[in-house]
Amino acid sequence: MRRTTIFLPDELHEQLRQEAFRAKTSMAELIRARPRRSTVAPRRRGSSQGPILKVAGVCSGPVLSQKIDDHLYGR
Repeated sequence: MRRTTIFLPDELHEQLRQEAFRAKTSMAELIRARPRRSTVAPRRRGSSQGPILKVAGVCSGPVLSQKIDDHLYGR
């Protein structure tokens, strides 16, 4: 592990200090954890979960636009 110095705006320093106090950990540990959290790839929604993708290509013309809620949400 290497030691480094960073300069933080007063407001950010105070936010981190309070968050560390609530989490019962050090500010350094909070700061180390942030990049680790952000390197995890976000989960992508599957195509079956998107209501728009369910009706893509189903029909064309005014039929879909007139009954879009029926097609999207099963109403």
